[in-house]
Amino acid sequence: MSYLKNHQVFASKSLDQTQAFLAEMNSIDEFDLLGKKATADISIQAASLADIDLLGASFGPDRVSIKAPATEDNDLFLLFVNSGHGKVNHGGQEFEVSAKQGMMRNMRMPMNAIEDNFAALGAKLPVDALRKHAFALTGQDVFRNDLVFDTALDLTSPGGAHVSNTLHYIANALDGPLHDTKNGIILKELRDVLLTNILMLLPNSYSELLHDRPSGIAMPRQVKRARDYIHEHAEHSIQLVDLLAHVGCGYRTLQLGFNETFGMAPMAYAKMVRLNRAHNDLLEAIPGTTIASVARKWGFVHAGRFAQSYTLHFGVSPSETLNRRR
Repeated sequence: MSYLKNHQVFASKSLDQTQAFLAEMNSIDEFDLLGKKATADISIQAASLADIDLLGASFGPDRVSIKAPATEDNDLFLLFVNSGHGKVNHGGQEFEVSAKQGMMRNMRMPMNAIEDNFAALGAKLPVDALRKHAFALTGQDVFRNDLVFDTALDLTSPGGAHVSNTLHYIANALDGPLHDTKNGIILKELRDVLLTNILMLLPNSYSELLHDRPSGIAMPRQVKRARDYIHEHAEHSIQLVDLLAHVGCGYRTLQLGFNETFGMAPMAYAKMVRLNRAHNDLLEAIPGTTIASVARKWGFVHAGRFAQSYTLHFGVSPSETLNRRR
């Protein structure tokens, strides 16, 4: 079945045109047909749901190879297969995607795939939007914790099946009765339903907070020990040598584990945690709190560099966060 057919942005039987279009979108930097008799028959659809982008793609009846680059955007991409299947390598993890198994891609990590008779529907999800929605659902601090989803998603489970059905329902609505709607309230309601289902029904690192039970995220022992150490000692100046001594492994092992789990190196992760703690303090600041004092508390001694890193990470400056605190 075709989704978002009334939102088509590209269609071509030319491999060269397809390669140029996908490169311009910065979503796929290499796209090739596999097999001497393989032919191109490509269509791409796109629609917006508030701050979420819905994308549909069909790559024709033959086998294709794609390579998608890492991006600087802190986004996830949720993908469900409508027809065919594919073999994916994402951050060193290999698995299949099909009607029975979807994917939650970390856009900061590159991805390679070989796909047969492939058509899919997906949603580009800003991590910040998911985190803010989790806060709205729970009323509890989530900014101290990092949001990580299982990469391979079991769509035979009740939760996975329901999220898939929700996304396809929304795509059908945007293609049909809501095709030309400009009603922001309706679009936001659909967006919030999708975010709620994703957070509540797909295994992620907020599952314990959302359901008051242990999280379903599994990670290597060394990574978990290092992660816990970083969170417990975020107010102190964490040195790499101390982190490695606590974990009991070499840097290369820990680096590979963090890249596969979080898409970043251990010390980059530690910096992100400190930024998140600073963000939370600014949101909860009492009158008289200064940005400099919050920065120093979390180990940022250079105010200018703190402001630059903070703005890059959250999309707003520290002063903007302080001025809109709760």
